[in-house]
Amino acid sequence: MISCFDWYKVRLEPIREMLIECGYDVTVLIADFDHIKKMQIAGKYDECTYIYVPPYKNNLSIQRIHSHFFFGKSVNEWLNDVKPELIYCQVPPNNVAKYCTRYRRENPHTKLILDIIDLWPESIPLGKIKKTLPVKIWKGWRDDAVDIADHIFLECELYQKKLGLGLDKSSILYIFKEQTEEEQILIKKIIREKRDEEKIRFAYLGSMNHIIDIDGIISVVKKIKNHGYECEFHAVGDGESRERFKAAVESTGCKAYFYGSIFDELEKIKILAPCNYAFNMMKGDISVGLTIKSIDYLSYGLPLINNIKGDTWKLVEDEGIGVNVEAKNIPNIVRIESKGVIDIYQKKFTRRTVTQSVEKIIRGL
Repeated sequence: MISCFDWYKVRLEPIREMLIECGYDVTVLIADFDHIKKMQIAGKYDECTYIYVPPYKNNLSIQRIHSHFFFGKSVNEWLNDVKPELIYCQVPPNNVAKYCTRYRRENPHTKLILDIIDLWPESIPLGKIKKTLPVKIWKGWRDDAVDIADHIFLECELYQKKLGLGLDKSSILYIFKEQTEEEQILIKKIIREKRDEEKIRFAYLGSMNHIIDIDGIISVVKKIKNHGYECEFHAVGDGESRERFKAAVESTGCKAYFYGSIFDELEKIKILAPCNYAFNMMKGDISVGLTIKSIDYLSYGLPLINNIKGDTWKLVEDEGIGVNVEAKNIPNIVRIESKGVIDIYQKKFTRRTVTQSVEKIIRGL
């Protein structure tokens, strides 16, 4: 199992356990660097094998490209040394897919499963650069791997449609989130204590970077305030856009509470679960169907204010768990019960759903 990113607990751990139960000897290769927190994580999970990668500070930088290329070359060496019978590879980085494809061609008895958790370069705002030859080659590494893989899991239906994949070779594997009994009890307590008052509390969770739609979020906040509501904005996370984001919120007259990065789940619940709505808004040229933060929001019972197309848009529309926002059309915000939001989370985004889906495919292969 290969993952350049720290997706072990939210994706790979239950699959690893299932593979072991099926009789496999499993090695999980992950980078020793957290690409969100920008910190070393070697030794975080005892059962994983860590690959050193050069650290970097900025997401859009030559240093990041170097880090991903370093990881890919190390994976290539490992494959040729160990010669696995089954490869479960998370993509991106696309260069890792390139090495897995090469190995699969040279070892046709090996089964290759891709787990596409993001689309590069589609999800990165590169403007005209997306049409250049290097970017086309970069995209081609993934597309070539898709052609040769035995099965492709995708994080959302949007990715499946964009890659033109059918149900014969691909399936959707949503992110899951586990909750402890203590976390569940705390969320239920906070939901019971919520009051219908003339105050709107907004929540934001996650990176504050170049791809979030700060202007769109501010437009929604302004509209709510224009209806006479007192507003608060509670944000957990950090990033290069944090100060600009906070200043923009404060410019609306909304009280802004920016707590920085918090990794304790109970503390995040105490801050965010009392809110009325959570922002799930990214810039329009980003190809994302379902964000990790949206599942966090649902697990807290928070209705979404969403502009992300594809799976999330459809989920909000079909299940009534929030409001979809178009660029020039901000609908009125209505009160939505937290219990209904929690029900959707429990139905679609649990550990059991992931393991059952993967086991069915692997047994078929």
